[in-house]
Amino acid sequence: MSATKTFLLELHCEEIPARFLRPLHVEFNHSYFKFMEKESLLPTGMAVTPYGTVSEPLPDFMSPRKLAWRIPGLPAAQPDQTETQVGPPQRMCVDEAGKPTIQGLKFAEKWGVEFSAVRFEQPAGKKEPCAVVTITKPGRPTVELLAEALPGLIAGLHVPKAMRWGSSEFEFVRPIRNILCLFGEQVVPITVDGVAATNTTWGHRLFHRQHPEPVKIATPESYEAALEAAGVVVSVEVRRQRIAAQLETLAAEAGGRVVADPELLDTLAEIVEFPKVVRGDFPSDFLELPKEVLVVSLREHQKAFCIEQADGALLPCFLTAANREDDPEGFVKAGNEWVLKARLYDARFFFAEDRKHPLADRLEKLKALTFQRELGSYHEKTGRVVALTKALATRLSTDDAHIDRALEAARMAKCDLRTLMVGEFPELQGVMGGEYLRHEGAHEEVWKAIKEHYRPIGADDAIPGTPMGCLLSLCDKLDTVAGCFAVGLIPSGSKDPLALRRAGQGIVRILWEQGWPLTLADLVEAALKVVAPKATKPEAETREALLTFFKDRVAYQLELAGYAGSVRRSASAVGWMDLVALKARCEALSAFAEDARFASLAQSAKRIGNILKDEMPIEAFEAAVLQDATERALAERLKALEATGDHGTLLAALADLAEPLEAFFTAVMVKCDDPALRAARLSLLHRLRQAFLRVADFSLWQ
Repeated sequence: MSATKTFLLELHCEEIPARFLRPLHVEFNHSYFKFMEKESLLPTGMAVTPYGTVSEPLPDFMSPRKLAWRIPGLPAAQPDQTETQVGPPQRMCVDEAGKPTIQGLKFAEKWGVEFSAVRFEQPAGKKEPCAVVTITKPGRPTVELLAEALPGLIAGLHVPKAMRWGSSEFEFVRPIRNILCLFGEQVVPITVDGVAATNTTWGHRLFHRQHPEPVKIATPESYEAALEAAGVVVSVEVRRQRIAAQLETLAAEAGGRVVADPELLDTLAEIVEFPKVVRGDFPSDFLELPKEVLVVSLREHQKAFCIEQADGALLPCFLTAANREDDPEGFVKAGNEWVLKARLYDARFFFAEDRKHPLADRLEKLKALTFQRELGSYHEKTGRVVALTKALATRLSTDDAHIDRALEAARMAKCDLRTLMVGEFPELQGVMGGEYLRHEGAHEEVWKAIKEHYRPIGADDAIPGTPMGCLLSLCDKLDTVAGCFAVGLIPSGSKDPLALRRAGQGIVRILWEQGWPLTLADLVEAALKVVAPKATKPEAETREALLTFFKDRVAYQLELAGYAGSVRRSASAVGWMDLVALKARCEALSAFAEDARFASLAQSAKRIGNILKDEMPIEAFEAAVLQDATERALAERLKALEATGDHGTLLAALADLAEPLEAFFTAVMVKCDDPALRAARLSLLHRLRQAFLRVADFSLWQ
């Protein structure tokens, strides 16, 4: 018999909502491996992290009716367990003649050993020798330990919306109809809510119309193949790969490509047991609707992908996944087409109704739509965003017409929240405002800015594609962040219900990528000014909290940009609010870090810092006071350094100071007895250190 076996557990339930599958799968993994670690049953080479995850990924077996786990390499029995037990002091266990006392005999009896097995040692933390006995317990069979633990581990799974059925008190995500539990070829004898484990399971419902008997699983290794033969692809990742391949093939056959949507692909993989992509068609006159409307309508109502041509124009067809391997009568295709057609008629109705009135007519209606209880309505928010846009636009442009268009975009940005289309599809806010203004003949800068002003939505999303869109997005997000901080709504720990961290990261990304001459301190001051009438927290407290918040966002942006830790720390330490300057310093440091002279540069900076520690040098010094040739040479070089503006050139010039500095430190005593000379030398080094700090704080370079 093999020294190790594979464990397999499957809970076959009624349909489980897709959003619960992965959290339940991950939670059981955590609980199970903590149990295995405690019982010394972990497979060889597998370790458990502090978060309860394992070092090697496991198959993601889950489907609408199944949660399953397969773990190979478990020992047939746990190793023998050795425990050391400490008892009373030696003087209480033996008498003067060395014979055991009653207390000593009781200690040996308690642990089931002869008194001769008791030894006397002085354990750590004890002041005298004590009775010590080592107990070896034979390791228990793994199947017994599993049988004891599994019912509790299953019952302990957290389900946000648990349910009970019949007269049972057991709660779970959905009723459990079958339990498959194997350790090798042996059934683990567990029972959960009256359902006893067996070596059988159930496949696809259509399969069992012709095969009424359950599917027998001979070994854990045969699990996937046996279920696939019964119409279930149990691995969600395999289903995802198959759907992706079929989508690509069918889209190419239609003369186009799939409109990418990773989230929809994940959803389809989670809601089917056997993926089969089918293609459907819809009337081409619906292509008059904006592309975004069609994409969102198909995704939200039918879980379907659109197909686009090379130029981005949509084709009048869609792709979705059926939960069976064929569609012989075409019912799946016809049913999807019938439902989708009705949905698109609704969308076309909304689009037509919304366009009967200019978008501007909805501006006043924003007064009835609350943005946040303490910050007021969306109409009030619009006023603040307009004020912020004006304050920042006048700093970025001298073109009055351009500034007026930016203000118009700010005024109209939220009006589509009162449209029928956004009421049906909240994902289209901003997009529909831009589309409606485009049809009304608004300036291209205005409607494009509104259409993209919610971007970036996430870390992988691009910033708006136009400068005006970036400005509007920045002002909108800045008002949200500063307004919430001003009324005490600050993200803490893992809680961030208003997605302020995401908004803050968007602000930083826009500044980072646009390279505007605006510092984060500038933005904070402008925002505090416009939110002041609504603020409930002291301005100084809000300012400090906002700057701390943005400092964290900048640190994350540097990490996303791929800079090394030493570059991030040393460059940020000399200034992080001006992102243009920070980016230039990081680029220069990253490029120069491979230079052979860099080690001497960092060492020189640290040496100067150590000398100036606890000193108060003045900025100016008399060059004539300097006596040695080496210090006069440094003073001459200082003039050139202070006149250098480019960070790369400055780094190279600083690196070239290695030899002159070494000569200086060898030839002179900086802290000499002559007060005037000492002051001049300290001031010289102070000025040199300031030159270093224009690039980085090299004391943080490690």
